[in-house]
Amino acid sequence: MIAYTNYLSDARPRREAETLVRRGDRVDFIALGEKNAPAIETVEGVRLLRVKQLKYRGSSGARYVLSYLRFLGAVTARLLRLNGKERYDVVYVHTMPDLLVLAALIPKLMGARVVLNLHDMMPELYMSKFGIPEKHPLIRFLAWQEQLSIRLADRAISVHDPHRDVLCRRGAPRAKITVLPNVPDPLVFRNDLPAAKTGDAFRIVYHGTIARRLGLDLAVSAFAEATSSCPDARLEIFGDGDAGDELEAQIEASGVAGRIYFRRKMFRVEAITEMIQGASVGIVCNRRELATEYMLPVKLLEYVHMGIPAIAPRLMTIQYYFGENQVEYYEAGSVAELAAAICRLYADPGRRAELARQGAKFAKHFNWDAFKGELYRVVDEGDAPAALVAKEVEEIGAGSAR
Repeated sequence: MIAYTNYLSDARPRREAETLVRRGDRVDFIALGEKNAPAIETVEGVRLLRVKQLKYRGSSGARYVLSYLRFLGAVTARLLRLNGKERYDVVYVHTMPDLLVLAALIPKLMGARVVLNLHDMMPELYMSKFGIPEKHPLIRFLAWQEQLSIRLADRAISVHDPHRDVLCRRGAPRAKITVLPNVPDPLVFRNDLPAAKTGDAFRIVYHGTIARRLGLDLAVSAFAEATSSCPDARLEIFGDGDAGDELEAQIEASGVAGRIYFRRKMFRVEAITEMIQGASVGIVCNRRELATEYMLPVKLLEYVHMGIPAIAPRLMTIQYYFGENQVEYYEAGSVAELAAAICRLYADPGRRAELARQGAKFAKHFNWDAFKGELYRVVDEGDAPAALVAKEVEEIGAGSAR
């Protein structure tokens, strides 16, 4: 497996790698370097191989591209050395970037199957993150390289049905794409942990990436607006990201900094359950943007699986999967509506309990035990012989020219 990520804090690659190890597969995972972390270590049976590169966090699109290219070069060289010693059966690539699949081409020509797991939609994400219009040359290139990457893989994975539909509208063959939702690992996000009790402090929790599109500034503003009606409420934020500095400054200026706990770092997956268990409410605060319309936030799934009632914005993919009785909805981007949703749940323990019950019904069917068979199937089956690689590159190039 390959991913431009900090492995220990990234739930999706860890869940998939460790699931394969538990069924008896041998898994090497090439990932980014981390401060004070060894170059090689074994984590839950997965051999973790870190390159000498830290994750870039910032607002420069050019520096993101350079960081991706540097990682692609390092991973390609590392993979060639490893594959030369003992041939891999499968090279499993997690995006972003999509073109990370290029690192797997020589192993593919030597007989390895290639699986591409598309975590995000790069064209839409870059449009939202950097304010670039759809017809910009960079966005057109990102759409082209997405389709090229899918062609070069034997199998591709999308994170939910709307995601697959977009990939197919852009030209990907539907039969090649398997939907494998980013649902929590039940061995980590257990539903038998203590829930919040009546009389406990009202804890609102958020964990994960701190980025403008994810709306933590809106959550802080809404919490400040709600505090007069929620005297013992507390907001707890666990995570880090590009907008971390701005969020810290906003908290200090909010007037309610004493009731907001911001622990700024990315955490190992195992630590998340300890931080959020027993919370009164979990919060998702994504803005309404093209990229966020297609997000099914893993934090929302984790809250539901742990029996924590959740507040979420009315965005397309969230509404595709969750009904009105499963999450407390508010209009995306509205501080006033988010504050009102906080106040509603604060004042109504019965509503919180009902959301938790209905969420548990959802989690019973939408869980990793139900979906991990799809992971096995995608890893074990290949449908494109290596001889077709050059032909598919030529076809994609011709399509782009047309």
